[in-house]
Amino acid sequence: MSIKKKQRCALSLIAAMMLTTLSVTGCGANVNVNLNKTGEPSTAPESGSEDETEVGSENEASDTAITADTEAHTVHLNSKATRGAGYISVNETFTDQKGNQYNLFMNGLKDENKDAMLHALSLYYDADSEDGLTIYDDAFADAEKYDDYADSDTLISHAEMDPELDNDSEQCWAGALADALWVNGWAEKLQNPITGNTFSSEDDVFRYYNRKITNDGADTDAAVDFLFMGEFYMAPYNSMHSAMLIDQLSSEDGLMKSFFSSNLVTGYDLTKEPDNIEVLKHCGDQDSDAVCFIGSVGEIESEGELLESDHAVSVVGVITDPSVADVEESMKAILIVDPDNDAHPSEDDGVGENPTIEQKDAAKEARPNSVTVYNLQRTKDANDAPYWMMKGYADEGYDTVMVLYKVEELPHYSEDIIAANTETEGTKTAYDSVDLTLDLLFTTSESEPIADLYGDTLNTAPVTEFSSGDPVNLNFLIANRGGVILDEDYLNGKDVVVDWSVVRADDGSVVAKDRFVADEPIYYCNVSDSYMINLNQDGDKVVSWDPGDYTVTLDLNTDRSVPEAYYLNNVPKEYHFTIK
Repeated sequence: MSIKKKQRCALSLIAAMMLTTLSVTGCGANVNVNLNKTGEPSTAPESGSEDETEVGSENEASDTAITADTEAHTVHLNSKATRGAGYISVNETFTDQKGNQYNLFMNGLKDENKDAMLHALSLYYDADSEDGLTIYDDAFADAEKYDDYADSDTLISHAEMDPELDNDSEQCWAGALADALWVNGWAEKLQNPITGNTFSSEDDVFRYYNRKITNDGADTDAAVDFLFMGEFYMAPYNSMHSAMLIDQLSSEDGLMKSFFSSNLVTGYDLTKEPDNIEVLKHCGDQDSDAVCFIGSVGEIESEGELLESDHAVSVVGVITDPSVADVEESMKAILIVDPDNDAHPSEDDGVGENPTIEQKDAAKEARPNSVTVYNLQRTKDANDAPYWMMKGYADEGYDTVMVLYKVEELPHYSEDIIAANTETEGTKTAYDSVDLTLDLLFTTSESEPIADLYGDTLNTAPVTEFSSGDPVNLNFLIANRGGVILDEDYLNGKDVVVDWSVVRADDGSVVAKDRFVADEPIYYCNVSDSYMINLNQDGDKVVSWDPGDYTVTLDLNTDRSVPEAYYLNNVPKEYHFTIK
């Protein structure tokens, strides 16, 4: 869901006072500051003039113009860096105008704009600011959406399934993921089957998703697997997202089919475990270890309680205070790239009232690229649950609190990662095979299977503590991530089997085990009706187990009698419970 940001306020008083010492051409005019390697500000001509950059000595970097807008909290690096692959990371310190020293951990820079970025922060970053600082530079990776609400007065889910419409109002996930795939080096290795050429930019990756997936919210994990493996499975119990493929899976889907990309992304919850935010320092890791993240943001509801995240951004860095050891106090700011920046059609696009899809593509790619710095504050909601607030990031026209709910780490391109996750036995063709996984294991004492495992039931049904003599029943789902129906024709006389066992923790003894046959049809990109196994039941009799801790383990299609696209996701699943 789109989140629109209010216009950022004027520069802080300190920044404004600092600007008066530079070359101001008039009230409200731009201030052009030429920043050289030594950090001495000097008057510079307007950006884009032939004299913008002076040639330095043999050991001195060329000057880089920085333009600060006195009306809005923005800075233009105007560097000589150009768009394209080959980003670098920064793990360095800078000192602000108050003499405070900070660390910058950032990915998504070029050699040509690294010094300018650090210098811009030293001039304009204010740890006490309540507003965002937006820094523009052509070389940032910034895939942006075109329309805000798909030229409609209301959001209509699944309404824009025609790729010729090119609507992208709900595709923040695609923009954020495209940035991460491009900066972290994956996309540049892959060929876009629509164009027949290697992906040329983050905007090119965004266009690929836009032509393939409906204009609705999507899980980034599912979108990653679609890019690499050619499957698009949206787990219905993880979210209310509802994006679908515009066309059914085909042989052209899956650009690196042997690579099992489901293991690629690592998620970090920042509300249950707020100290996880330290993982963002990986943005500043050196060389090929540097990464950028996909971040999920949302707002606090009117009663002060946390809601679910509903907007995706790419996270390229953090600013920390090196003098403080405590995580809460040391994390000062986050650097994000937002797909909603400049996401409104305007006369500046020069495309008229009814632009073609090609004109929209050109307008999106031509828009200025930016990174925005938001100060962080750790606080608590009405239920005393901690969260990270991003100061200055709010819905337009609303006094809302924006929360960073989680981040997902997409590692840098690595041959080692590919080798460790290469499928060798599966068909690797999700479009004409099933792909089975186990989902949602939990125990109850109910005698019948739960009809809807992924509705409100999840908040009330799981039971982890039983009394001796209670029935212990395991509920679970089997998902078919592939592109064809699992039915009798596909099974060809074979069964889908789930081997299970229950082990007592005290002595490691197996107290029960058996083989469960699940031969119900499962539609493609869907889940089965819920299954249930009576763990401690022999006929009509409940078998009493000794008090203690127990682990039940399930293993799906262990003999691989049913052909699948990928067997690497057929890993044993465990669930734990206690008998008192």
